Amino acid sequence: MRRVLIVAAASLWLLSGHAIALDASDFSDLEGYTVAKITKVDGDFEGCEYDKKITLINGWTLTCSTYHYSYSYSPQVAILSRDIGSGYSIKAVIGDYVYEMQPIRK
Repeated sequence: MRRVLIVAAASLWLLSGHAIALDASDFSDLEGYTVAKITKVDGDFEGCEYDKKITLINGWTLTCSTYHYSYSYSPQVAILSRDIGSGYSIKAVIGDYVYEMQPIRK
């Protein structure tokens, strides 16, 4: 598990083209998650607010279940998932923030 998180952080850093200000405490709620996909936001990203849809260039759409403002154009996204029985708990690492997303049903 630790290796998966290290790979996710390293992938984001390499793909972003700039330094990311994440530290170990940012990973405290990610135990059990795996990297499902590395992609990009389709167009402008202006952070998350509850129930806001985030469209990705691979055709996926994620729905925010948290609030945090940030702005960038077409940033890299690491989508993390964890099996919760009836579906998957989803988190998205965008820039230097871990966003909570609504679960996806199986």
